Amino acid sequence: MTQREALDHWWSSLDAAGRRGVLEVEPGDFLSEALALDLQLYGVHVPDVAVAFDVGGDVRRIVVHVQPRELTTFLDGLRLVG
Repeated sequence: MTQREALDHWWSSLDAAGRRGVLEVEPGDFLSEALALDLQLYGVHVPDVAVAFDVGGDVRRIVVHVQPRELTTFLDGLRLVG
């Protein structure tokens, strides 16, 4: 399955409220963990970056989910049609 097919399948699974929420994601924004996981479940590759740091002996980890180029292009196309 191509990334475009995975995005089409994922988009068709969303209800109207879910679609409106996703269209609010701006190009270049990081994705929420929930959105990244949902996309991954449909086979969309979502890159992530993790940073770990030590705070007084307590290791903290931050993970951000990068918006895939394919998703940016997909959403831009939907905005043009809408």
